[in-house]
Amino acid sequence: MPIIYKCSKCNSIVYAFIRAGQDYYGVPSPSELIVRVGGICPNCGRNIESKIDLNSIIIALFK
Repeated sequence: MPIIYKCSKCNSIVYAFIRAGQDYYGVPSPSELIVRVGGICPNCGRNIESKIDLNSIIIALFK
């Protein structure tokens, strides 16, 4: 099951973890992702929030 981090402003994909073995470190936590991308959305330039609200997490099944 892929894990996708999206910008809350422009809805663009900031990071996508598609399969095991893709990255040596595995799925990054939100704080690790902020460090990787420099704390801003590469598409719109909005600051990425370091604290995640559970209401902003969406679990979806794709076929």
